Amino acid sequence: MRWPFRASTKEARDDAAEPRRRRPSLLPVLLVLLVLTSVGAAVPAWQAAELSDREEAATEALQAARERLPELLSYRFATLEEDLEDALAQTTGDFTAEYGALIEEVVRTTAAQRRIITEATVDGAGVVEVESEDEVVVLVFLTQSTTTRNSSDPAVSGSRVEVTMRRVGSDWLIADLQTR
Repeated sequence: MRWPFRASTKEARDDAAEPRRRRPSLLPVLLVLLVLTSVGAAVPAWQAAELSDREEAATEALQAARERLPELLSYRFATLEEDLEDALAQTTGDFTAEYGALIEEVVRTTAAQRRIITEATVDGAGVVEVESEDEVVVLVFLTQSTTTRNSSDPAVSGSRVEVTMRRVGSDWLIADLQTR
């Protein structure tokens, strides 16, 4: 009589002769899932950080444009040298040379001869484009009030300018200015 839980010797040999079926390992599948999950979590985090950096750049550049544009466009004949030096300090890159040439060719002689006082004020501004974390284009609405020796009443004019602000170190400076 055979014991119910024991196989016969022949059955045991038959079982040993058959190759065991190996179950597929789940380790490679789990590793792939882990990598995909990590990448899936990292990409949105990287995009959020980049978006945050661009939003911060837009905010800083907008504020700098509001502050620097009046410094660039305002001057008084009595303090002309100081005002024009301050104006150039608001600029960077090729625009510094361009604006410097305009100062030499037009502003310096005309302001002294006509005793011009020009005050620029920003009425509104908004970001047009964030080209990078270091360059932002801002549209600025401004009013310029100008008095001369010949007119005690100020001539007031409004204009729109598109200002390219560029980060230089920790400062945002005017890299270009176009009327619109």
